[in-house]
Amino acid sequence: MLKISYLYLLFLLSACFVIAIPGYGWEFEQNITIEGVLRRAERTIIKDPNGKKETKVEKSIVLVTDKPLVFSRFITIEKQQIASTETSYPHIGVYLPGEFMSLIGKRVQCNGYFQRLDDHSTDAITLHINTALDCKQPIQKTVFYEPVEVEVSGLLYEEVYPGPPEYTSVVMGDSPERAVLLTLNEPINVEIKEGEEVNSFNEPEKGVRELQVVFSDSMHSRDQMKGEIVLSGTLYHAHTVHHRRRVLMMVKSWRDQRQPPSKPASSTPH
Repeated sequence: MLKISYLYLLFLLSACFVIAIPGYGWEFEQNITIEGVLRRAERTIIKDPNGKKETKVEKSIVLVTDKPLVFSRFITIEKQQIASTETSYPHIGVYLPGEFMSLIGKRVQCNGYFQRLDDHSTDAITLHINTALDCKQPIQKTVFYEPVEVEVSGLLYEEVYPGPPEYTSVVMGDSPERAVLLTLNEPINVEIKEGEEVNSFNEPEKGVRELQVVFSDSMHSRDQMKGEIVLSGTLYHAHTVHHRRRVLMMVKSWRDQRQPPSKPASSTPH
């Protein structure tokens, strides 16, 4: 009987375990906005299994805040708090999408959510960043989703991502998928124009720094990858596993410094 009561008490404790950041109203999976400086970090881990010394260097990206973030844990039973602890973090490890890598070293305003690492033996957490805004570069331009045609400029490059069947690793056997990306000269906000017919997957996005671009049958050449290019087309929001940026463009025409405007044949977005 004593054993059953003890197990039941453990169940109550675990069920009432709450974590919060005072002042932020924070809990796991809830969006939060934090300001700080993105930096690269690394740590050296030394292991000595079976008398053999192993050294491993782990590299990561962290958000350094002006003041340490304090996470409070408290345990309650029947709405009565019986214990609490606090953990202070001078910086937070982040998951940073490729779109925002150019912001490393800069002061940013990040929107995202916290997630505890799988290793429950530590208090390590990660901030998954959805949006990062450069605090010193206000967004000057707002454009609209399809059917409005917009014009943007920047540099093209290609990236290879793991495709089917698992979409996790080309090395482990997934098919490689090439994506053509445009790094914008200036970040943009993307909105839905009032009165226009709205696709269900389009949603407003702030601080868009890169677009995934889809050309028609008249594909861009390698030479176009070497300089700035101006693209005209319509924008739509990511909605499949093949979409590698928040916002995509169906290109209707393009031009650069060396060639006049050229309009490729129409195609269907994938």
